[in-house]
Order: sequence, then structure tokens, then C-alpha cells
Amino acid sequence: MNNFKLLLAVTWLFSWITQANVLTVDTSSERNQVNINQGWKYHKGKVNTDPTKRSWNTSGWEQVTLPHSYQLTSINLDDSTDDKSQKTFHRDVSWYQKEMLVSATDGQQVFLEFEGAHQRTQLWVNNQFVGEHATGGYTPFHFNITKFVKRNEKNTFVVFLDNRVDKDIPPDGHVTDYVLFGGLYRDVYLTVTDDLHFSYNWESKTSGIFVTTPTVNERDATVSVRSEVKNNSNKVKSFTVATKIVDANQNLLVEHTTKHTLEANSKTTIKHTTGLSENIQLWSPDNPYLYRVYSQIIDDKKNIDTISNPLGLRTFELRLNEGLLLNGKPIKIIGANRHQHYPYIGDAVPNNLHRNDAIKFKEAGMNLVRLAHYPHDDAFIEACNELGLIVVEEPPTWIEFGDDVWFDRLEQATRVMIRNHRNHPSVLGWGAGINHRGTIKRMHYAAKEEDPTRITMNNGTLWTGEQHSGVTDLYAVMDYRGAVRKPHDMLFAMEHSGTRDSLGLQEIVSRYKGDPNLIGLASWSGHDSNSFIKRDKQYPNLSVWGISSWDAFRSPKPIFYWYQSELTTEPMVHIPDVGGQIKDSVQVFSNAESVELVHDGKSVGVFSPSITEKNKNVNSPSTIIPYKWDSGVMTAHALENGKRVASHTRAKTNDAYQISLAFDTTGYDFSADGSSIVMAYAYIEDKNGYVIEGDTPYVTFSVSGDAEIVGDKTIGANPVTWRNGIAPVMVRVGNTPSTIKLQAKAKGLKSGSTSLTTKKWLPAQPHNKHKLINTPLELKVDIGNLEQHPQEGFQLWSQESGEQFKQFIASNKQKVGVAITANGDIDWTHTWGMPGDLSFMIEDGVELSTNSTLMLTFSDLPKGKYTLKTWHHMLSDKRDNVPSIGFNINPTKRQGSSTKNYTPTFGQRIKVSEAGGGTRGDGGSNKGAKGYAKHTFVSNGNGKTSLVISAKSTSKSKDSKFRLNGFVLTQTH
Repeated sequence: MNNFKLLLAVTWLFSWITQANVLTVDTSSERNQVNINQGWKYHKGKVNTDPTKRSWNTSGWEQVTLPHSYQLTSINLDDSTDDKSQKTFHRDVSWYQKEMLVSATDGQQVFLEFEGAHQRTQLWVNNQFVGEHATGGYTPFHFNITKFVKRNEKNTFVVFLDNRVDKDIPPDGHVTDYVLFGGLYRDVYLTVTDDLHFSYNWESKTSGIFVTTPTVNERDATVSVRSEVKNNSNKVKSFTVATKIVDANQNLLVEHTTKHTLEANSKTTIKHTTGLSENIQLWSPDNPYLYRVYSQIIDDKKNIDTISNPLGLRTFELRLNEGLLLNGKPIKIIGANRHQHYPYIGDAVPNNLHRNDAIKFKEAGMNLVRLAHYPHDDAFIEACNELGLIVVEEPPTWIEFGDDVWFDRLEQATRVMIRNHRNHPSVLGWGAGINHRGTIKRMHYAAKEEDPTRITMNNGTLWTGEQHSGVTDLYAVMDYRGAVRKPHDMLFAMEHSGTRDSLGLQEIVSRYKGDPNLIGLASWSGHDSNSFIKRDKQYPNLSVWGISSWDAFRSPKPIFYWYQSELTTEPMVHIPDVGGQIKDSVQVFSNAESVELVHDGKSVGVFSPSITEKNKNVNSPSTIIPYKWDSGVMTAHALENGKRVASHTRAKTNDAYQISLAFDTTGYDFSADGSSIVMAYAYIEDKNGYVIEGDTPYVTFSVSGDAEIVGDKTIGANPVTWRNGIAPVMVRVGNTPSTIKLQAKAKGLKSGSTSLTTKKWLPAQPHNKHKLINTPLELKVDIGNLEQHPQEGFQLWSQESGEQFKQFIASNKQKVGVAITANGDIDWTHTWGMPGDLSFMIEDGVELSTNSTLMLTFSDLPKGKYTLKTWHHMLSDKRDNVPSIGFNINPTKRQGSSTKNYTPTFGQRIKVSEAGGGTRGDGGSNKGAKGYAKHTFVSNGNGKTSLVISAKSTSKSKDSKFRLNGFVLTQTH
């Protein structure tokens, strides 16, 4: 991308527009964040001059798009002979340069944001040195470049990355079981704000925006938002800060505003506490419902700054002998560990592949991901929020630790990690130790200081360090040898192993499911990963884990299907490949009550799961059938009540015959962003369409359209040979929308092809940024005479007597006319001492004699659909005195409907002398808040709509009355 234009310099906050007949407000502001991943030049290694010199020259540099790796590498890391201290691999410097127009005016700040870079970063803007970031390679940072940019002109950014061994930057200087790949490997943004703006979350202990939920239950949620506003101008600023909470459909639910004044070149912290009390949606893995919080700075009615954060209403609690409670209910967290890297590209993983990983965890049925062993990309955390995956995250360590400078930077990396991800509801807690070594008190204290709302974990092992939680909240241990918890502790297996055939995995999962104090476990590892601990004979630098669910290219392995059988409810059955089989038996994974096995069309029999003492607590032990299967086709049918509900077929294949090719677009939005990489898989099949076992022949891929294949023959990427009958390829999309056609060929085989079509990319609209907020009309009115008590959150309508008309201002500032008329005398009444959630509303209202008709008429309603709730609580201690009420919508063409056969709630007020008696009762007054009548109708935007209310005398009381206490009118569409 060569040009950057500020799309919306000034937006009027209350410039209402009509969309689907509901008023909306644009959350765009002077903050303009643009992804600048495209159009960089790259040079690997040292240069002969520096960016401050006139002789600085980038001719011959490579054109690249971010995320970018120091260099593409083979699956075996170019056969590097490094050990786990990684002294040479990617241990070099690299340079990046980008030229672009920066559109900004006086009174605006300009920032360059980095989501992460390996690992010491320096920046020059227009030949001037700006600064250095050296906390580490896994946390975000930014530079304020306001003083260095030329406004509305072309600017030059030069980035220097130093990934050489550095004992002062954690986890470096020691050994690791993962690889520090070099490169500018995460997204980069150019951001323009007003001088008056919200600070970045990671700047300080008080900076940015921190959203917490001090109280959450199924009825109510309290939401507290702390924000820091900076004034970088030389003038005193007066402004308003607004907090807006919207639901998943972008409907405004709550708005809280305060006015402030801030001195020049200063900052202030602002706290807003508000909440939700209706239709609460709790976040959980089964219902990952997300609200959003919009924080806004408004200056002279202009929206100066807007930042959006996810809001998931949930509570986590550790309760001894009950386990981990999510929203008050026990939950067992079961999942796996994840590393962020992929073959060939290392850590330079685009957002769509991060999302792809999260979706795969969810497809396995897992509800937990442990992020090993460093802070991961924002895109992955965001996906976990949306999918319902619980996350535990930790600072960048492995086993060893360094001196004071090293520890200072580790603590800072911990703080930045927490500040960056503290607003994500998926995060359960933070690692507060050094992996393998256990608790580090300063890490725990730092975590609690930054985020007292979450638990800390100690990152321990059984072979060294304290064998308990220490000062942290949770004993998080590597359970490879049968961890035992202390009586006062709860235990989480942040790592564990099993056996390749799944039986060992089933046993440890069963052990954890059998004890509420063993709250959950994360297998090591989710997928095969690169490491310099030589574990694999064919690829020594690729760790192939016994119970990984996916290989390095994210093709599922047998363990994936056992997790799916254990953790999902959709009927499934799967015959694992030879890697998941047991000698002289056929193992089948299923979540059904029994399995029928059919070999070459003949039934072998119906079999039940193989339950043992060691796996008795799991939902779905595998079914192990003594049967020697050397050839032919095997089909497994999942049976429920004797009926087939799912089937799977696998064959002992013949010779390879053809290629079936498919893109995996999971997590990809098809944008031609120049960054996204789409995995594709060539399945090597026999004549009958069954995938062969064993290694594939060499498969050569070719692509057309605006895309390129990642890697070539120099790193074994194309042509490629791989395992289990599947040859993978990675395709990077270009920046021009096109139809991308992929073809796969292999000697002697029928070729395969597939395609996908990309769309235009919008770099100025990062995920979940500026959107329209719907502001549907809502009007809450409490009716009574002049002495009535006000119901909190309702507008009062207080009159002496008779028919009345009043104009109200609804929640979205629209005017609504409301009239109360009748064909009889209207009494405006009040009383006191009524119990119930809406006690002040139901204790008073307008009252009429039965056999009369009351009309509640609305005028000036915008076009749309409406729900109207009305309350009619009666002051009586006898049901016989309470009349039934009928309703009609007038005019009838309003497509209205109302509660049928409605009988009001009733009850007398409680006398002071009887209050708290416990057994006397109140005739049902405390049910008044639940006893509303519900009506729906459509307004055409013209004319009036009336609710006609009538009641007949009861047989027991000829002079009975009926009431209208209040109403809530809500626009729904």
C-alpha cells in the first residue's frame, strides 16, 4: 500500500442516519488505524551505512509483505545443527523499509504500532533515529513519530531488527524448546489520533482502557471501565468521555458519560461503572456471547477518539472440592498446548492461520488452549473470545533465567502481555513463573498488580521446585509422572502426555475427570512443532509428539478424533489410521452407545466401548475390537438405539492412482490482503478414492491468479513429499482480487485442481473497529400521582387525575407522544410498601372501574417493529377480586398481538408492623415484576398506535377495578 489517507478526519457524533428504520450512530473518530503490511523492502544481514546518512540506499532490496520471516526454511530448519541454545539459526540482523504518504494535520499525533518483532527493534523516520524497543520479541510496542513525520507528504520508515543471541532479552541467552524465528513477523499499523486521545494499554500501569466486571450473575452484571486520556496539546482541553455497551447485534444497551477538563501536556484517569440488568447473556464455551464496550472522547460534539473492546460476562472461581466454576457451575477444562509457528514461515503467521488454529481446537471439542511459552498474537485471542475457547497465557520463558536486567525485562514483558490481553473474556489466568521452574514471586505480584481479577499459575514440574501452588492461585504442573496435589491446592496439568494409540490419553483424562480438584489438563502438544531438541529420525528439528492432534501442517492425526468423540455431542465415528491402531485389533472412536463394524461388506458385529478401571470416567472410551485387518475396506457405524447415526470408512489401499486437491479456507475471509496464507492439501488416493497410507510421492504445485506458492524446491516446499498420504502446500494470496487456481501433479498419477476467489481488502478497517451502533428507541415510564415513588431507570408520569397527554424523550433522544384516555373516570394513585424487583412501579398507577376501557396511545413513533410491556398489579389480598384484562391493538392493521387471558398479579402493601414477619405473605406482590403483559405491533411511521385495555367485573366483586402501573416500549427492528 503506497498511500495512506485519513478516511474520516471529523465525524459528528450525533449525525443520525436511518438504517432499517432504527437510528444508528457511527463510531468512527479521528483515530485512524491502518494496517501497513504491504509494500515493504527487505534486506537480510548487515548494511554498509546507516539510515541517517545521505549514502543510505535500498536498491536491490527484496519486495515483501508482512508478516515476514527472516527467511523461509525447510521443515527441518535447513538441517541446522544447532542445539536448544539456538546459537546460529536466524541469529542475524535484518532491515525493512517502507515509504508512504502520511495524511495528518496540526493537532494530531502519529504512531507506528508493532504487534511483535524479533527481537530488538530500532526505528528511523526520514533519516532520524526515533528509538529502540528491547523488551522482547513477543509483546506489542509503539513509537510516537509525531515529531519526525512530514505531514501530507511521503515519509520513509526504516526498521532494524536484531535477532542475535542476547542474554538480556528473555527467553534468550539460555536454552528453549522452541525456536526464536527472526523477522517482522506480526502486523504493523500506522495510527493517527487527535492530540486528545486514549493512551495505549501497554504504556503504563494506568494506561489505556481496562474493562472489568466486578459482579456478574444471570440477572445482573456490573461493568467498570477505567480509561486514561492524554492531552498532548499545549492547550487546556474540555471534553466528554462516553462508555457505550452494545449487544452482539450492535444495539446500544447502556451509555454513561462524564465531563472533564485536562491541562496541557498531561493525562488523567477516568472511571465509569455501569451495568446491565435485563436479558443477561453469559459467556461460556457453549455460548460465547460477546457484548462490546465503546470508549469515546467527545470534544465540542465531535467524536475525537473511539476504542472498542470485547465484553464477555462471566465469572471464574476456584472452589476446593468443587473445582473450577464458570458462572457458578463446575467446568472441566480440557485442551492442548499451542505454539504459534508454521512450517516454512516460522513465526510469520498471518491472522487467518491464527484463526484457523483456534477453529481447529474448537472442532476437536476442546474448551481450553494453553499458549506455550510466550504471549501469542491478538488474532488468536480474538478468535478464542468468539469461539468460546478458554485461554491461559504466560510470559516468554522456558527453563533457565538470567540476571537482574533479564528479570526486569521478563517482568515488563509480563506486564505488557497482561495489559494487552486483559480485556479478553477468554483469558482465565496468567502464568506467574518460569516454565519448568515454578513460581517466581515477583511475577505473581506483577500479575496481580496489573490484573487482580484473574488467577495466577505457577508453571511447575515434578522434578524441580516447589510441589504446590506457592504464592500463586493454582498449582499448574507438568503431569508426566502422576502429579499429586496438596490438600489445600487445586491442580491444573498445563502439560501431560499419553500414548500414540490414545489409550494413555484416555486414562489421564479419566483421572482428572474423577476428581473435582483436578480442574483440567492441556496435552503436549496440540500440533507437531519445531525444536532443536532432536526427536524425530527423519526430521531431527521437528518434534513429532505422541498425542498431538495435528501434524505441523495442521492435518488431523488420530488423537484429534478421540478428543472429538469425547468432547462433542454431534454423532460421530472414526476409524483412525495405522498410527492410532493396536496390533491385531481395530480401534474405533465414537460418541455413540455402540459401534457396528463391517469388513468388505460383512458385519463383524456390534461392540460397546472398552471400559476399564483406568478410563471409567471419560464419556467415550474407544471401542477396541479383536480383529486382524490386513486388507480390504472397513466401515464403522455409530449406533444409537440400534439405528445408524454416523459412519466412517477406511481402506487398506491399493497403489496410488490420483490426486484430490482441496483448499482449507477455515478462518479466512477471502480478502486479497497480500498477507493471508491458505493451506491446501493434495490427497493421494487409489482408484477407489481411498487415501493411501505412508509417505506421498513428490507432488508439484502450480498456481494462477494473484497468488504465490510459499517456498520452492530449495526448502522442500514445492515439490513436496509428506506423510499419511497427504502432501501440503501453502498459498499466499496477492493484493488484487482474483480467482486463484491451484493444480497438483505427481509422476504417474491423475492430477488434481481446485480454486478460490478473493475479494477487495479494506486496510483501514481492522477487525472489530469502527462500526455503526444501532440505537433503537426505548421508553420506560412509571405512572402514578404526584406523591408516587420513582422507579429507578424509568421516567415519571405524575398527574392529579383524568385524561392526560405527555411528550417523552426516549433513550435515543427521539420524541414520543403518549396519551392516556378512557371512557370512564381515571384515578391517578399511589401507595407504598410493596415488595418486588419493580416495587416502586407496581405500587402506583392509573385506576379505572371494570367495564371501562383505557387507551394507551403512542404518536410520533418511527417506522419499525415494537414490543410493549405493560404492568397491571392490583391492590388486593384476594384472587377473586382481580379481574381478567383484555387487549387490542388499534388500528388492527398494525399487525399487533397481545398476551391472551391475562390476569394481573395482586397483593396488599406490607404494613411496617408486619414487615419481615416471614410467614404472613403479601398476596403475591413480590411477583409483580414478573407479571407484565406483552404486546407487539408495527408502526408505519405515520399516525398513532393505541393499546386498548379493558376488564370485566368479577363474579365475586361487582365494583372491582383494574390498573395500569407503567410500561416499557422497545423498538426491535
